[in-house]
Amino acid sequence: MLLAPIVFNFGAPRTNSISRIVQEPFPDSPDLTRVYYQNAQSKLLPLPFEAGVAGLNEFAVARKEKTSHVTLEGLRASTVIKKSDPRFYVFVMDKMDPPPHLLLQLESKNRRRRFTVISERGRAGFSPLATENIRLDYRILERLEVPSGKGLVLFINYLELRPRRRLQPGEYAILGNSLKDIATFRVE
Repeated sequence: MLLAPIVFNFGAPRTNSISRIVQEPFPDSPDLTRVYYQNAQSKLLPLPFEAGVAGLNEFAVARKEKTSHVTLEGLRASTVIKKSDPRFYVFVMDKMDPPPHLLLQLESKNRRRRFTVISERGRAGFSPLATENIRLDYRILERLEVPSGKGLVLFINYLELRPRRRLQPGEYAILGNSLKDIATFRVE
């Protein structure tokens, strides 16, 4: 089985201690569940989510090792990114286990886009094939305290995701922990 290693590159956020303004892009009205990209006007916009269709139950413990394809409807993603070295921005729980997001190159076949996942016997979840995974650098830009009812506070990390290599023209997906919310884009 081929699994891609994930390497974290944590850098300290640069903040102005008086005004607490992060010297990095930040969404106007952040939705903590979205994946953002920076457009040509340097504004952060959310990538659209698409639901993947798979022949496996991502939450059930696998009875045997299985390889299957996750498909997305249509030949092309609606969002076009013109830069070959884009940056993405996400919010993730402080624990970050498993690693927060993966960038995958999609294959087009039969008027659909797809990628391959493997489920391991005795484990819940899935792993994408290493050959379709594009390694990312992860950089924490800010650690946020988010009130969570009953006086509890959650810590959320605001991260920059950066591909380690330039992206070739084609279809891509950013995969979090669910096959129902896959952020998609294409590079031209």
